[in-house]
Amino acid sequence: MRSFWLALFAFGAAAVLAFGWQGGEPWTAAAFVVFFSSRVWRSVIKRPLFPSASDDAVRRASRFVVVTALGYLGAGACAAIAAVVGEGQEWLYVAPFFLIMGALQLALLTGTERHR
Repeated sequence: MRSFWLALFAFGAAAVLAFGWQGGEPWTAAAFVVFFSSRVWRSVIKRPLFPSASDDAVRRASRFVVVTALGYLGAGACAAIAAVVGEGQEWLYVAPFFLIMGALQLALLTGTERHR
């Protein structure tokens, strides 16, 4: 059942990108797709499609934080580009938030790595 929802998400993401490109707002569409793709990827890390008997919970948690950081940083970069190219002034307010949240996730990751 999860594979159905993953496939449906992939089709939806492709449609958002296509319509965003046609509508003249490709970076806005990319920001949404990057952010929500990271959320889907996080859910797969949290509940793997094929669980392993030798699962390392700490390693999986680290991957979860890395994917969260990449989602925020990628969406922030796309949002910043969208603001610069004129796709909407609201991205000027959103982009810094995403970039700060991504940096905080990386700080969390480096702080936990140091204490192991």
